[in-house]
Amino acid sequence: MSRSNDGEASTSKIIVMLMLAIAFFGWAFFAAAYAHSEEGWRQADSSTNVADPTAVGQDERFEDGGSIRRSSKSSLKDFIWNAFRQIPNVFSVIAFNFKNRLWLIILFACLEAGALGLGYAMSKID
Repeated sequence: MSRSNDGEASTSKIIVMLMLAIAFFGWAFFAAAYAHSEEGWRQADSSTNVADPTAVGQDERFEDGGSIRRSSKSSLKDFIWNAFRQIPNVFSVIAFNFKNRLWLIILFACLEAGALGLGYAMSKID
């Protein structure tokens, strides 16, 4: 069987898109960690019941089951919007994460390396 360039280009495109998706979500998590710690982002939105005598930690958000889907969509939109909003603070976000959240950087570096390894394995199989 002859190897076609079309299949290889397709594999390369898939791996590049996967790596870009990992990089975007990595940036979103870096930006969220920075914004939460340095700017107080989404800290006032905490709705945990503090006066819980059983110490179970009942969350008031779960009392109305119909709003869970709305709340999660709103949180996802806020998470993604924060990623774009923190682009001007790129150096502060990177410095903060290297200083305080090195494990997060290592995690996403390993995910990127895994995607690259997957691409290498797929090119060898093809």
